[in-house]
Amino acid sequence: MKYFVAVYQKLRNIYTSQSSMENDLPMICPSLRVYENEELELLKPPSLLNDDQKKALSIIKKQNVAYELNSVPISPNFWDLNPNNALFDIYRDILDKNSLKNLEESLDKVVASQSTILFDAKGADTKELKAYKKYQTAYETAVNNVATHLELFDGLDTDEEKTNWNDQLITLNNLKALAFSEWKVKGSKDLIEKELSRVNKNSDADLYLAMAQNAKNTFEAAEKTDVINNSSIHDINFIPYDFMENESGWNNMRLEKVELESLHNEAKSSNENLPSEILSIDYDESVIQAVEFDYSFVHLKRSWFNKNFMLSEMFEWNEPKKISDGQTISSDFKLSAFPKTMMLIKNLKIVLDPSITNDTVNNPNQLIYFGPLIMKQQLFVNKANNQKFLKAITNVRTIKSDQLNTLTRKTATLDAKISVPEAAPQPVAQPVTETPKVSPVFNNKINMGMMGAIRTMRPVTPVVGTPIRVPGIFVPIKVPIPTQPTAASVQFKVFDKINNDPIYKCAISIKGTNNNRIFEIETNEIGMISQMIPVGEYSIELRVDDYAVLNQNFSVVNTNPVNLEYRLQREEVKFKSFFLIGMICERMPRIPVN
Repeated sequence: MKYFVAVYQKLRNIYTSQSSMENDLPMICPSLRVYENEELELLKPPSLLNDDQKKALSIIKKQNVAYELNSVPISPNFWDLNPNNALFDIYRDILDKNSLKNLEESLDKVVASQSTILFDAKGADTKELKAYKKYQTAYETAVNNVATHLELFDGLDTDEEKTNWNDQLITLNNLKALAFSEWKVKGSKDLIEKELSRVNKNSDADLYLAMAQNAKNTFEAAEKTDVINNSSIHDINFIPYDFMENESGWNNMRLEKVELESLHNEAKSSNENLPSEILSIDYDESVIQAVEFDYSFVHLKRSWFNKNFMLSEMFEWNEPKKISDGQTISSDFKLSAFPKTMMLIKNLKIVLDPSITNDTVNNPNQLIYFGPLIMKQQLFVNKANNQKFLKAITNVRTIKSDQLNTLTRKTATLDAKISVPEAAPQPVAQPVTETPKVSPVFNNKINMGMMGAIRTMRPVTPVVGTPIRVPGIFVPIKVPIPTQPTAASVQFKVFDKINNDPIYKCAISIKGTNNNRIFEIETNEIGMISQMIPVGEYSIELRVDDYAVLNQNFSVVNTNPVNLEYRLQREEVKFKSFFLIGMICERMPRIPVN
């Protein structure tokens, strides 16, 4: 575990050397989340999505991930997803409970007496304001039509119905865009709003109203458009916005053993935003020679969030639960801090001692760990320098599978004391997967966000009774070992369906359908890979960039060698996975300030 902590500490040091913001709080994510390219891409605003199908999918599918990435920290020592404490829910509640309405009514009178663009000498609406209201109404009608159409989605059954629904959605969105254009051109939108902006700048109170009202309007518009639970407030502007499509914002890092040891010692001595429970977990990592990965700091920008109106002297908060004291990060406050930057890694490689053999790695009766990550049961060799290394499992379906949960429980230390809190109510409608009650290495529920906890819907609290030590990164699965061999050597061959070329680095996910066995491997440069697989029935999924996913089944009936061949169809699909190793949060100042 210490080398995983060392990787986080290195990223923390890099970020803090680049940022001088005193309220920045780098926090480790102890359960480690993994997100696929599609999940994060769908969070982008529709204007940044070029595919109409993705725009429609984003409305339906992005809610869970948005709740996760908007989770507000409730501990000073770590960040983890807590959808029951989401930023937009907290922010909306603050908007609803401050004294905005009375201030708004008072300022209406001020606007009426000051503006000749909005009102004539008799106090009646000018023709520009009348046109503004007319086309605003037309736009709101178009928005409501979209909302009504979205409500029909849950009642659709066939693919044809969903395709027709999507075509109608595109048409309605086009009509909405047209109504907005008419509002802008014929309704004097810019003129009227410029005048409102000018009026609002006349006093501190007006400025406060502009910020607060804009935030409130954003939520109201989102709810009208997207039926609340699929609202546009789930959009996130990523910076760099294209980190999913290319290498923008990514840097390569290699940490040798000496530096890993030094970084871990630094983390233990400073203990900044790191749970002592994590720092106390240790096991034999002597076989690890170096760690190599790509990293990026991806900033989260939310168009609807503006903390400045809460800093105004006009802001009033009379609720029993204070918003923030400017220091304490805990659930005792409504908004102590909020997440602002993801610490992501990808292409993780664990360089091993040269003496490690393929048989040591390719053992169906063990799992391989690097901190909370599970590694592939395959030894890779860098031909340039002959170094041996492991890769992390990145297939989210595998990570969430019941088989992997079962195997990880069987590798857990038996004599550790476990404490698992009760699950909190779930705020979203989509089905979720529970966190396993027992996990390896940590032997508590902070570990293995990869292992079935991708959709956990409760806060994660690290609980470890005493330091836990297991033999090393190769952890045996606690199952009876048969005296007779019950595994066969299965050779997989993967080719291009059109030109028969071998496919390099095709990720192969194998799951038992009548047992709890699971394997993650990938093909070599000639499109082949062999694996010892116990007798049983299996499903197989083959994934590689630029090809469609292929799902099939196969059987191992005895110990005789098996040869399997698969041909993949070319299709523009990109498979990338990102590990969320930590989150940079921003501490809120004291609110209210008076």
